[in-house]
Amino acid sequence: MRVARQKADAGATVAIVLHDLNAALAHADRVTLLSQGRVVSSGTAAEVLTAAAIEEVYGQPVDVFPHPGTGVPLIVPRR
Repeated sequence: MRVARQKADAGATVAIVLHDLNAALAHADRVTLLSQGRVVSSGTAAEVLTAAAIEEVYGQPVDVFPHPGTGVPLIVPRR
């Protein structure tokens, strides 16, 4: 991820496919959320990876709150 960030900061376009939503929140400038091959939403990670969107796409209730150390949104599944 460090190399990808360096390339992006240098002006390159970097595309990465992640299924770890917390990694996307921590590293991505922009994300596109897909469901069954269709775009559900696109924008900043914090705009797109909301509790409502995650529950709609994955069928899993979650809580999204600021990480205590970084302030980056953190996704935690509910039981």
